Amino acid sequence: MENKSKKIKDTEIKKLIDSLKSNDGLKRQNAREELVKIGKDSVDYLAELLSYPKHIYRWEAVKTLAEIGDSITIPMLIQALEDDVVGIRWIAAEGLIKLGKQSIKPLLETLTKKSDSVFILEGVHHVFYDLREKNELPKGFPIEKLLSALKNSEWAASAIPLVIELLKN
Repeated sequence: MENKSKKIKDTEIKKLIDSLKSNDGLKRQNAREELVKIGKDSVDYLAELLSYPKHIYRWEAVKTLAEIGDSITIPMLIQALEDDVVGIRWIAAEGLIKLGKQSIKPLLETLTKKSDSVFILEGVHHVFYDLREKNELPKGFPIEKLLSALKNSEWAASAIPLVIELLKN
């Protein structure tokens, strides 16, 4: 019985994913809202849209992932920080901000691996700036030092040791 229920849910999610690809904005919005209600079960299906050539599919997927607001979406939201469409990167950053402290360590780890990505640097700066404004950073977190390093063109030399130190804590 449970297997049948899962198949029904998978079929429902696939239909909603197809609706996210509609040319009708209202249909996409309704599908997004339903996928958010379904939550984590729709995440794998949404992840598939992150690499589609058509930016509106990626935008809808990232918007839905951000609204689901579960830590399982963090890797996908970080991936979306590198999208070539600024609106998609912005929504991804907002989704990471919504997740608050859960985003900190994955973002720091990403900095150690992708320090050459301007989009990652901008996205991480956006997230940490807003987390500072919302008082969501751990006590004693060297936010001013990190934000300053992220704005520095020679950032890697000054920030990688800081990021590695933060990951140890």
